[in-house]
Amino acid sequence: MKRFLAIILAGLMLLSLAACGEKKDDGKTKIGVLQTGQMEGFQSNEAHNKHRQGEVTVKREYIPYSNLSAALMDLESGRIDEIGIEKCTADYVIAHNDNIESYEDSKEMTVFSMMTLDTNKEVYDILNNAIKEMKADGTLDNLIENELKAYIESDPVAKELPHFDGARTIKIGVTGDVPPMDFVAANGKAAGFNIALLTEIANRAQVNFELVQIETASRPMALSSNKVDAVFWTKGTECPVCGAEDAEKVEGTLVTESYYSDYFVKIKLKSDK
Repeated sequence: MKRFLAIILAGLMLLSLAACGEKKDDGKTKIGVLQTGQMEGFQSNEAHNKHRQGEVTVKREYIPYSNLSAALMDLESGRIDEIGIEKCTADYVIAHNDNIESYEDSKEMTVFSMMTLDTNKEVYDILNNAIKEMKADGTLDNLIENELKAYIESDPVAKELPHFDGARTIKIGVTGDVPPMDFVAANGKAAGFNIALLTEIANRAQVNFELVQIETASRPMALSSNKVDAVFWTKGTECPVCGAEDAEKVEGTLVTESYYSDYFVKIKLKSDK
């Protein structure tokens, strides 16, 4: 648990450093990323830069953000040059902003999973077993094909989760920062692919889900404080080209099998804007 809290405190320190004023002209490319435990890997993994740029040294500074809206605002204002996000989210942002484009596909993969504390193994087993079943019987592939892709060009519609009288209630943290996966509508209701995923899990396990809105950066704290029982989590970044892996390993937690994986790409303002 000490290790767990140390990671949270380190993340908060990074956020305070990122909150500085205007962009400094130090020759570095400023790249905004949503704050997760992967920050250290992004900054230190030289193998990723070598396969992208050969032996050329690239000056990059990764700026952590607690939410996507803040990163997009700084991109618009010029405080950062780029944002690194998953391709499905990049496609969603581009579909809703005609002055933003995707320009780099790094071939790295982000793996989407769910995470609980290791003291909450019963919840972990409920989530993990359902995801495994959905992968085995093709349900997950159908959800990705029919739900996820449909949400990219149009905002997901909030749907009521199933309710079972007398059943156990599991609290799930949602951020709204990874549309169309994790999306919160203007009326404050969660929608998107992850809600479709939870609906299927609820029906299989006969459990109720209570959604709790939290910021991306506060997910570990929300778990450790028992505000939520589980969160959606990016398990790690895997690079098939160079073999490097920035896997998210937080002591004291359990991470389910992945339910989706996607390329990690960069977006920026269009040059003619």
